[in-house]
Formats: sequence, C-alpha cells, structure tokens
Amino acid sequence: MMNEILNFRYLNNSVTDYLYAVLIFSLTFATLYLLRGFIFHRLKKLALKTKTDLDDFLVNLLSKIKAPEYQLISFYVAVHNLNTNALFNKILNYAVLIVLTYRATDIIIHIISYWLNKILTKKGMDNSSHITLISSSKIIFQIVLWAAALAFVLSNMGINVSAVITGLGIGGIAIALAAQNILGDLFNFFVILLDKPFKIGDFIITGDTLGCIKHIGLKSTKIRSLSGELIVISNTNLLSAKISNYKHMEKRRVVFKVGVIYQTTLEQLKKIPGIVKTIIEKTDKLVFDRGNLSEFGDFSIDFEFVYYVQDGDYTLHMKQKEEVFINIVEQFEKEGIEFAYPTQTLFVNKP
Repeated sequence: MMNEILNFRYLNNSVTDYLYAVLIFSLTFATLYLLRGFIFHRLKKLALKTKTDLDDFLVNLLSKIKAPEYQLISFYVAVHNLNTNALFNKILNYAVLIVLTYRATDIIIHIISYWLNKILTKKGMDNSSHITLISSSKIIFQIVLWAAALAFVLSNMGINVSAVITGLGIGGIAIALAAQNILGDLFNFFVILLDKPFKIGDFIITGDTLGCIKHIGLKSTKIRSLSGELIVISNTNLLSAKISNYKHMEKRRVVFKVGVIYQTTLEQLKKIPGIVKTIIEKTDKLVFDRGNLSEFGDFSIDFEFVYYVQDGDYTLHMKQKEEVFINIVEQFEKEGIEFAYPTQTLFVNKP
C-alpha cells in the first residue's frame, strides 16, 4: 500500500519525487538561513574588535536579502529534480533572473554610495554639500545601473537588445543635442562640489550679483542677496564668470585717505602719520602697514594710510573702521588740525 502511494504519479512525477523535492527545498532553505546567521554572528564579533563601519555596512547588505528570495532560490534548486514542462521552466528561470538581478543591482548601488561617502569624507566636504553630492550621484548611478540591469535581463530572455540600444542611441543623440545646456549644468555641479570654489553659507560676488550661497543643485545655484531676494543662476553661467569668495578671507587690506587744509602748519603735518599710526595700533585686530603724505590736491593736502584687519568678517571690519575714524576726528580736534572740504579761494587785485 505504501509503495503504491509513493509510486503514484502526478504530472510525470511520483510522490517520492515530490517528497525529495520538499526535502531538498527544506535543506537548501535551512542551509541559506544558517549561513546567513553564521555570517551575521561573525560580523557582529568583528564589529566589537574594530572601529570601522565596514562590518555594519556588510550587515546592512545582508539584511537586504529577504526571506522570499531565499525561498525562491530553494524552490528553484528543488524543482530541478522534477519533470516539468518547458513553459514552467521558462517562467521560473525568468523569475529567478529578475529577482537576482534586482538584488545584485541594489547591492551594487549601496556599495557605490558607501564608496562615495568614504571619498567625500576624506576630502573634508561639509555635511550639506556631502548630502547633496551623494543623493545626486546616487540618482545618476541608479539610472545607469538599472538601465544596464534591464538590458541584461532582456538579453537573457532572448530579446535582441542591440537593436533596441541602436534605436535609443539615435534618439539619445537628438536628446543630448537638445539638452546640452542641462548636461553642462550637471557636469559643473560636480565641478563645484569637488573643486569647491564655494560652498553653502559662503558670501560671494560674481558679476553684478553678491550674496550668500543657499543651495547648490544639479542645474542651478541659489544665492540670497543682501537685499533679501533669492537669485537663481545656472551652474554653467556661474562658473564661467569671475567669483570672489569672501568666506575664506583671512585678512582684509584697508586703504583710506585723509585730507587737511593748506593752512595746516608743518609741525602739524609731521604729526599726522604718527597720530593715525598710534590709533590703528591701539585698535584690536588691526595691523598698521604705512602712512604717507601722498599728494597736494586742489583744495587739500592728502595723506594715504594702509592697515590690515586680521579677520575676514565684514561686520568686524566696518566696526573697527568706524572706531579708527572717530578716534582720528577726536585727535585732530585736540591738535587743532582741520579736515579739508571742497573750497575755492578768489584773489582780487585792486588797481
């Protein structure tokens, strides 16, 4: 009776064949899960001994392989011992091909993201630029890899991919010509983030535009101007112009002139460079460079002074400049020195 049951055939397979298939499925599924658990255990032990995040990354990759994928692989192995029709085999092969290609592509994308993350961290890129580049690069790599994965699947399904690619290539040339400005902006986006002529938060001047960088995008950069409006400039136009970045200014050179009236005495004229030098040297974060009588103007005797602010902050520069000018006015009043202003003297000869 038992032999009759075991030898009973259904769809060209005996009950014994089906039992063997179930056994193979169970053993394969259990082996895959045990292997996965063993690798998880080893990686966790490794994580306790190392400071690197590589083990955490590998654990994350393993966790992406879900139970249905293990079941599909186990089912694929088990079914190979059964007599099945061609259509069923083709459908099963396509299912395994699609699932494994999907998972492999997803893992490759995560590996590339991890690699980019490491490179940009070593370059010392700030967090906002870092996130922007990672997300933008990930989009590009995803498009390329998913397109390659689709071509791989179609090719293995017997579809002539060459003809499809040729057709897309002709269309792609037309699209590329129409979208060359967009591609140029995209390329310059990577130039900005890798070469770092500026970053988010920097104050720049380019052409007649000046303001603070608020966002660096794939196609354009947004600048908040001093008057408050948001200015959007394409990356290509921005990099094609001269850019002055004041964020990285370590010190600022300041040149100013002081004009006094021609009635100023010689003794007072000789005192002026020393007076201004003393004022500048007493002001915090200022370094005196030079002070000279520079020229005789139409209505004044002009002195030129140069000093350096040991800080790039514009607000500090204006505060210190105001302090210097007020102290100059105060000292000139004490010395009886008068500032010049535009005047004309008319001499009348009487007969």
